[in-house]
Amino acid sequence: MPFPKHLFTTQALLKVFLFALLLPLSAIAQQSNTISFAGGYSIPIGKFASKQFSDPEAGLAGSGFYGQLSYERKLANWWGVRLTGSLNSNETNANPLIEQYSILLPNPDTYSWKSEVTKWELGAVLVGPMAYKSIGKVEFTAHVQGGLVFAKSPDVKLFGTSTTGQNAVEGRITSGSTNAFGLGGGGSLRFRLSNSLRFQITGDWIGARAELKGVPTYVKVGNFPAIEGTETRKRFVGVINTGAGFVVVF
Repeated sequence: MPFPKHLFTTQALLKVFLFALLLPLSAIAQQSNTISFAGGYSIPIGKFASKQFSDPEAGLAGSGFYGQLSYERKLANWWGVRLTGSLNSNETNANPLIEQYSILLPNPDTYSWKSEVTKWELGAVLVGPMAYKSIGKVEFTAHVQGGLVFAKSPDVKLFGTSTTGQNAVEGRITSGSTNAFGLGGGGSLRFRLSNSLRFQITGDWIGARAELKGVPTYVKVGNFPAIEGTETRKRFVGVINTGAGFVVVF
């Protein structure tokens, strides 16, 4: 039995409508995915950068470097979603700890100090919305994200000896690690090099209220009994990252 003429007309119009709708979407989808690489300079922020000797996070005031890998899915010309993994590795500066601890010692000017420290690390896996604004060959982006933040405090060892030969000092703070829900945000300025390659300048901040539990501490002065204990502190930890990299569009 032949198809009714009105049904054939309706199907044809529906196909034309779907074709017209999907055509621009498919054009967007051809370049809706990006992978970006960035790296650069990093500084700690918040109480994670504390310089107090009694802190399990002591001495985390140094700068360092970071690396970042991101995947973006563009859902429209002006917005999309972003998944990011990053790792910060920063120096540990023990000098402020030595200065604060020296105040408690008799004849502090007679002491010479040696320190052994490891680097502190902050990693994050974050996801969230992304906004885009293009002007010619330049694109501005901004993002807000949430996810897991991983922190590892350094191992700090201090040794102080006096020319008087008395009251040698030994202090230790053992490395600790934790993870917590955190937030991140920032933006980038991207310059088009070709249809599939961009150069970008980036700026980000990452932070979380994290808790380091049961971090061992040890202090011994001269022949006095050693003072040992554990520290559990909950505080804001974070970093500010600035750097550059490339974006691959596909």
